[in-house]
Amino acid sequence: MSGLLGRTPAPAAAGGPAPRLDAEGSARSLGAVATDSLVMRLVAFAGLAAFATAHWGRFVEDPPAGRTLLVLVVATGGGAALALIGRAPLPRAAVHACAVAVGLVMLALGLMAAGLPGRLLLPAHWSELTDGLDRGLAGVQYAGWPYGGPEIWIRRTVLLGEPALLTIAALLAFWPARRGTAALRVGGLIALLLLYGTAVTEHDPGQPALRGLVLLVLVGAWLWLPRLPRREAVVAAAVVVSVGVLSLPVAAAFDSDRAWWDYGPWGWFGKGKVITFDWNHTYGPLNWSRAGETVLNVKSDRPQYWKAETLDGFDGFRWIRLGDLADTRYGTQVAYTEARTQGHWDYNEYNPEWDERIRFTVRSLSTPFVVGAGVILKVDGAAARLTSDGTTRLIGNNRLEEGDSYSVRAYAPNPTRAQMQGVPEGYMNNLVRYTTIQLPRPGESATDDLAGAGFVQREHTLGRRESIVVPLRGNVPTGLGPHADRALRRSVYAPMYERALRLTADEPTAYDAVKAVEVWLQDNFTYSERVPSHRVPLMGFLREDKRGYCQQFSGTMALMLRMAGIPARVAAGFSPGSYNKDTREYRVRDLDAHSWVEVWFTGIGWVPFDPTPARSPAQSQSSALATSAAAADAGEVRRPEGFVASEQAGGAGAGLGDDGGSGWVVPALILVLVAAPLGAAALVLGRRVIRLRNLSPDAVAEAQLSELRRALPRLGWDLPESTTLLGLERRLGRFAGPASEAYAGALRANRYDPRVPSAPSLRQRRALRRELTRGSVFDRLRGLMAIPPGAPRS
Repeated sequence: MSGLLGRTPAPAAAGGPAPRLDAEGSARSLGAVATDSLVMRLVAFAGLAAFATAHWGRFVEDPPAGRTLLVLVVATGGGAALALIGRAPLPRAAVHACAVAVGLVMLALGLMAAGLPGRLLLPAHWSELTDGLDRGLAGVQYAGWPYGGPEIWIRRTVLLGEPALLTIAALLAFWPARRGTAALRVGGLIALLLLYGTAVTEHDPGQPALRGLVLLVLVGAWLWLPRLPRREAVVAAAVVVSVGVLSLPVAAAFDSDRAWWDYGPWGWFGKGKVITFDWNHTYGPLNWSRAGETVLNVKSDRPQYWKAETLDGFDGFRWIRLGDLADTRYGTQVAYTEARTQGHWDYNEYNPEWDERIRFTVRSLSTPFVVGAGVILKVDGAAARLTSDGTTRLIGNNRLEEGDSYSVRAYAPNPTRAQMQGVPEGYMNNLVRYTTIQLPRPGESATDDLAGAGFVQREHTLGRRESIVVPLRGNVPTGLGPHADRALRRSVYAPMYERALRLTADEPTAYDAVKAVEVWLQDNFTYSERVPSHRVPLMGFLREDKRGYCQQFSGTMALMLRMAGIPARVAAGFSPGSYNKDTREYRVRDLDAHSWVEVWFTGIGWVPFDPTPARSPAQSQSSALATSAAAADAGEVRRPEGFVASEQAGGAGAGLGDDGGSGWVVPALILVLVAAPLGAAALVLGRRVIRLRNLSPDAVAEAQLSELRRALPRLGWDLPESTTLLGLERRLGRFAGPASEAYAGALRANRYDPRVPSAPSLRQRRALRRELTRGSVFDRLRGLMAIPPGAPRS
């Protein structure tokens, strides 16, 4: 009779150690082998997936916590379904087909849970889906983190990364394979680590040591928790946590300013490149770097335009820096003479609220200019020279390079609309340098080889062009006015001059005139980085293309304002970038390279205005961060156009009913997640009961014996191969209970006693399961897996 309960891990020698009685009354061998618990695998998967998705959600502002939780539930439920399919009595081909179907359903439910309208998954709407994803992926290249812009497909595409990677992880971790399961589970772990690693690499949440400790514990749980008995799992968890805590001071020692191993120059995946900019306007196809590299990290109390160079001269075709390198205390850069004020601020007085302290850390940028904001008053950490044209340059041939850090004290006026409308009329006479315009000679073209000419030839050519001075708006008329008017009307810029006069002549204040030009450009021209070259670039933009990038918009606006007698110049540098709430820094990338306009307001100073449409790459995030003048409002930060309140909603239910017309998704998902498993379980149990009724008593008893033989090792029992049914009956009676003893006795009687032809009843089977799994909830769950409700497998 030996071998009736075979297939145990190892045979026991005669006279070997007897089973011992543990606290729960179960018989365990001293060398009991723990089994791989599905429940613990699901717990480990859900824990690591939750940790990763929580970080991924930080790619967007106000992440929808309710949707994220639903995505996690779908992935974990899909993993459980895959594991149960592997235990079903089906042919291998059927098992793999069912697993593929579960994967597809899991992906579809996950995508809908993340916010994708369900109708887009239907073949009739695939073109709309691919178009939206294409727009989203294109926008992601220009987005900063966390994304809070108005483009729903950028936000949606980012969030859809969660269910995509979680589906891959669940398929790898729970695929019903007979071989290579260890390698598949490692693949699932890698997928989850990729989900987490991508999130923290692109958007640093801070506190790396603490997060690393949590990640260590979760990875340890993934690797060991499903295979360890509960008591050993507790000890293992304590060891992992202890090692992690002890490693914190070591990690802090490694985290220094100087890298122990400088891998940056290797340039993997295009990283590590040096980014440089020529800020002079060209107006041809944009040649600025668009690699998405981070060039600066800026710590500032509020968003600013980070200015690198002032382009204060128009040479007839382009805006350039005239090269005035005279040292200055501030010159015409600030509107106050003494740095103090008493009581309420008034025009021509120092305003302490506009006095900023800003810290810059250089990343991949290389530049001879000190990037700052407004007018730089002082630089700490770099030897620099303040100049009268508003540009701050390093002394000699020095350049700022990656790793350099410096701080600036800057005066950046942030006036309200009322303050700009109420400025005193007229300007100081020395501001005529900012209404000076050079005009090209008849027949001269910007496409000539002037750009490649030497310094002497260039200066000679520029000296031959007519230079006019437009009278300052609101000042006493001078003899310069008629001459400037005649020169502009007979020049190639006559149509632009006429438009500037029509837009500004009837405006009551300089501010209203500035806004009239800005709004006209924003409303009638579109953004494009691919524009043709023209003989007269700004006229080609104005009359032919009607599209361009920031150089065309800012260059045209500044020139039109000078034609209207308003002191203006072009500034070049970077838009504010994206704000990281964790590090409290602005991340500025090469995509944020920008050009805007600065306008002088009497008693206030230079104020930035930005005529470039908000859809430009440099505006993808910064339009929501622009200062008041650029935003054209009363000292308030501008929100992105089209911003909807639903994206602001936080909490567990955030975003669950958005996406227009997809509010049915959540109830449908809940119904599917609850009804589908229950329906599947009922179907399986029903089929087993029906099959059981069609079997003979002997066949039923054999099925019950086979089930018991498989269940006991899963529940931690280690029985020698020589154990007989009688021996099993006695052991169960001693260590489990009378119901288990009666169940084994009924199986023995069915096989050897012809007077007892019937097999144990379903009630006896339930009693057996209860006795074998007395203890914790986990023991009960393991019992349900080993001896499932209904009937044994035939």
